[in-house]
Amino acid sequence: MSYTDNCKTYRQDIIDRFEPAYVIENFFNEKEIEKLIKYQFKNAKRVKARPSSGNIQSVISVQRMMKNLKWLDDKFKAVFGEYNWIQTGNYYITIRHHDAHVDLISDEEAENPVFDQNIPFKSVVFPLYLSPIDAECYTAFMHQRRIGHAATFDRGSVSKQEYSSYKLFREYNGFIDINGNAMPSENDSADWSAERYPTITKENFSGFSEEIVFKQRVGDIMVFDACQVHASCQLDGTSDRWLKNGMNIQFYKTVEPTIVEPTQ
Repeated sequence: MSYTDNCKTYRQDIIDRFEPAYVIENFFNEKEIEKLIKYQFKNAKRVKARPSSGNIQSVISVQRMMKNLKWLDDKFKAVFGEYNWIQTGNYYITIRHHDAHVDLISDEEAENPVFDQNIPFKSVVFPLYLSPIDAECYTAFMHQRRIGHAATFDRGSVSKQEYSSYKLFREYNGFIDINGNAMPSENDSADWSAERYPTITKENFSGFSEEIVFKQRVGDIMVFDACQVHASCQLDGTSDRWLKNGMNIQFYKTVEPTIVEPTQ
């Protein structure tokens, strides 16, 4: 079955693997960080800029990276156990906060048979370089999850679809909590302020609430459900003058192919 069909058929399996976002401290040592920084420049197929997210990305194949850097694959398998050989993700360099989104395969990618027999599992985000060294960069993970495809939530039409490979949702829908219960598409969240979310309007934030906020530290990784909505934020009293280079990776689980019994 296709990835899209699997998300419907194996919906409960996906939900059963949900858990709160967490941090693994000192996951990478200095030498490993250096290798990952160099890899993005030595192996980039091309470089692209995304106005919708305000970042520059060196385009690499994540699954090829896992094969080339076996130690990296081994480290993640020590945390997650087995996962499908296909991973998605990207490097990024940015000085801008990212809006609320879900990192999964796009609607277009879901049509590729290579993603058949896959369902979303876990994601990781981690910084490789921060400037200044003590930069105050934070990521907020929301209570809201959304099973399906890559999505950016932009009710107020701040961004244009032609600038994004993610589907821009003008109307929010499909939100569920960690237990799979439906959640409203709008709310009056006390978590929002213009200082905390400088690139997300109050209108666009309506529908979200914070599960937890983590400060980004080089060497640490943030682990969360691949379906979980997340966004950059800035704690009160901290400086938003920084540059960060990092990476996000999505992992998938394999489901058994559907066997059609022959008719008599």
